Amino acid sequence: MTTTIDLLRHGEAAPGRCLGSDDDAPLTEAGWAQMAAALEGLSPACAWDGVVCSPSRRCADFAAALGHRHGLPLRQDGRFRELGFGAWEGRPWADVYPSAGEPLLDFQRDPSRFDNPAPGGEQYPDFERRVALAWDGLLDAAAGGHWLLVAHAGVLRAVLRRVLGFPAGRLFSVQVPYACLSRVVQEGGGPARLVFHRGGL
Repeated sequence: MTTTIDLLRHGEAAPGRCLGSDDDAPLTEAGWAQMAAALEGLSPACAWDGVVCSPSRRCADFAAALGHRHGLPLRQDGRFRELGFGAWEGRPWADVYPSAGEPLLDFQRDPSRFDNPAPGGEQYPDFERRVALAWDGLLDAAAGGHWLLVAHAGVLRAVLRRVLGFPAGRLFSVQVPYACLSRVVQEGGGPARLVFHRGGL
């Protein structure tokens, strides 16, 4: 029995702004186009058995449109929301870096060792735990099928870390640009494996 999960990051939404779990910025026109272009190479798209997504609009709007077009079941899972950045949500990164640049860089170097520097921000180990629960649940629910997960860069990095087992200090070495498409396959009860990861240029 083979289970296939395609992973798609959302496209452009409010560029230059801190978008975490609570900022519900919609996709820009460019964002819609990026996501549509990313899926052009998957034929036929209707081979999916269903779509699961973060409830954030930048993921859910595209997932809903895709599901409607192909008659696919759609499920939202709040555990696939982006990492929470507390008081920083919705602020331009250019405003955040002058006062918090070094703590933020420390966090990016190894989120398992440095707390989320955003006031009221979600701690990374808590974030990874909720994503892991959602991911394991998706693998179980999709057993033997082919599903699409539409989510965020942080979520997809956490999923890839769970699949590949690399240390948290290498997390931001994985490029996950807008509309990045990846595929994970699990054969029977064996370990999941990454089949491809289109990081883009």
